[in-house]
Amino acid sequence: MVDQEEFVPQSTDEQTANNLRNFLTNDYLKDELQFLEPDDRKFQFYKIDLNDDGNEEIFVRFLTPYFCGTGGCTFLLLDKYGEVITKFSVTRAPIFAETTKVNGWSLLLVKDAGVFKELKFNEGTYPSNPSVLPKAPYDAPSGHAQVMFHDDLYKSKTFDF
Repeated sequence: MVDQEEFVPQSTDEQTANNLRNFLTNDYLKDELQFLEPDDRKFQFYKIDLNDDGNEEIFVRFLTPYFCGTGGCTFLLLDKYGEVITKFSVTRAPIFAETTKVNGWSLLLVKDAGVFKELKFNEGTYPSNPSVLPKAPYDAPSGHAQVMFHDDLYKSKTFDF
């Protein structure tokens, strides 16, 4: 068993994991469960307040071939009530949440096809497909960005659903 200390604390809360399991199996993926093998039922999460309202949003990362392709994987961004803010497709980890705000929400950076793309919050959501966005005007995240799902440096705990 891997020691919990090896994971970023934003990804280890068992109550959040249980809430997400219930959401995924009883709501979000209930119609797809029959197609999912046990090995496909894996996720990670990361809690972060993206809009400085004092409530943490939750990123959910799916890890398995059912949810991933050559362009990346599916991620969800949920609000504190478990409502989907954005379903990201073809997205690769890590995700960088900048301290810079656009429309009151953190600017997100992801790498796509070798270049960084900016995801700006607009009209209640972030862009869902980074591959269609233009290259960001810079080649790296700031030194102040919060790094999510960096498998080498900032590991998130993996859960089954």
